[in-house]
Amino acid sequence: MSFRVIGILGLGLVAGCGGKPEAKAPAPPADSSPVQMAEEPPDLSPVARPAEVVVVGRVARPRLLVETLTKWSNLPLRLEDLLPKEARAVASAVMWEAPVDMVVALDAFGEGKVPPPLVVASVGLKSLEAGLGAADGMQMPTRRLAPGVYRVGDFTHTTCAMAASLGTAPARLVCGQSMKDLDVLLPYVTRGLPGEPRTGADFELVATAKPIQERYGQDVNSLRLLAGVAMREAALDQPRFDRALSDAIYGSVDEAINLFGDLAQIRLEARIDGARSTLLGSAELRLKAETSWTAGTIAAMKSQPVPATLPRIPKDATFACYGAPLPAERYAAMARILGELGEGYLEHEKLPDATRKRVRRILDTWLSNLPESFAFVLSASQKDSIGYLHADTTVTRLSEPATRALAAYGDMFGLFGDPGLKRWAKQKLNVGDKAWPKTTKKPLKLPGFKTPATVFEVTFDLKALTAVDRKLAEALQHAASSVDVNQLGRFTIVVQPDGDFTYVISGDDTREMARAMTEHKKSEPGALLAKPAQSDKVMMAGFLTLAFVGRTVERLAKQPEVGKAVSATPNHGQTPIPFAMTTAPGSLRFDFEVPAATFSDASAAAVQASSAIQGL
Repeated sequence: MSFRVIGILGLGLVAGCGGKPEAKAPAPPADSSPVQMAEEPPDLSPVARPAEVVVVGRVARPRLLVETLTKWSNLPLRLEDLLPKEARAVASAVMWEAPVDMVVALDAFGEGKVPPPLVVASVGLKSLEAGLGAADGMQMPTRRLAPGVYRVGDFTHTTCAMAASLGTAPARLVCGQSMKDLDVLLPYVTRGLPGEPRTGADFELVATAKPIQERYGQDVNSLRLLAGVAMREAALDQPRFDRALSDAIYGSVDEAINLFGDLAQIRLEARIDGARSTLLGSAELRLKAETSWTAGTIAAMKSQPVPATLPRIPKDATFACYGAPLPAERYAAMARILGELGEGYLEHEKLPDATRKRVRRILDTWLSNLPESFAFVLSASQKDSIGYLHADTTVTRLSEPATRALAAYGDMFGLFGDPGLKRWAKQKLNVGDKAWPKTTKKPLKLPGFKTPATVFEVTFDLKALTAVDRKLAEALQHAASSVDVNQLGRFTIVVQPDGDFTYVISGDDTREMARAMTEHKKSEPGALLAKPAQSDKVMMAGFLTLAFVGRTVERLAKQPEVGKAVSATPNHGQTPIPFAMTTAPGSLRFDFEVPAATFSDASAAAVQASSAIQGL
């Protein structure tokens, strides 16, 4: 088009510089209407994905996803209703049936050791003309950058452009942090990404490790240099401790380097299952090698079907889970290092040999066997001065005799009565008798069992501990099963032998524990162990409920209104949310399913809880 303009101007100049023309009859009047210049066609040739792209996110069907979730939440809203008023004029030109995309890439020519990444987001437009018309209606300046590409708006921290596109939408609005982001990524977002194969997910986010590995691999390998510095800072000049510390530090650094090299992708997905009115979600870690301990451990895990003969789950359980056995041999080195660190440190502090051996046994025992397990949780039912601060009762059944659990908890709780440790704490930490935890060990007869259970309990005075170390007192307060009105914290464990099985029960009230076991032992059918439909062989599977989440939030945030709001919802927060963890060669995957009833309860609880909290 520029050559044509130059040609027209050239002809005019030639005519103006010639000789005087002969007299002629008057010419007819010239057509004064403007000349229509044909727009050059935009470049719509496909482009490959840039090698620097590390993250691609996509909402495949924005309207369907958003409006389905709002419908399930009993919120009569359209997607446009969720946008700010000032953006609705442009929204009228958006094709909400086309994907909304996000791309993150490394800046190949950025300044500094770790330059900020390039980031763009993109939405589909009904047409380029519709988009430009909407921008003009909002009085946004537009400037043509290339055929079919227009810069839109003049924002301080964001740069936007509208461009013709391949794919479902004939054009796209693309925004980035700067013009550099658009220069690099706009061609891919409009002419590359739309043509890539789709997985069928309504939402997906994929992070690829290869560009980061190629860019920063040498920097990650240099972490071993920092290990030596850390070793010099933490060493105690005690041979046993320092050897274990060296193994721990260099082992951790090597694990970080090897895992960095093993990574392939991290994938997050979500899909709408309209037939079941359920949101299906998954998170997957993909590995390309097994040089790291993590990758080797995942490879050693053996997924298996959930047994058909699991014990009864009480109908009002808020959480239940089955766990397949884990490869304990993979944790042997970790157990050895932890044991050496603990024993070496206590030897450095001149504690008696009996105390050191007790600590070593605890650390060795916990990871020596990781058997098949089954667990469920019941919410607290007490109606007293502590109220919502009572801990839930958790029941775990291990597929092994009780010998190991009794020994481990006996040593752990026995430490609080250890004279050597008590003297050391008094001299080193200034912890007096009043602040020192008190322990008890006693038998307990639970319904349905012939062999008595053993109760291990520790109590601590938070007021006295606060005077010694406020941070320690706060940590113990969060770890405690309950804290009464006198600031007396309590942590209780019950170990119940059951032949080839062992029950470990935690909570803050043995009466609640007895109630949980009574429910567990009933002969009538209980709740089903819900799990995702496609998870046949698993490492872990079960369900949780909104009631479980609400109880956790109200205890941590000390907001009893949360639990009350969940209880008042149509389904009382009891609808199961199934989940499962599975393994395969080079893959660790977590799946979950959120039913429509959970969205309904969550929205109702959020409205009620926020109103109650604001009214306080």
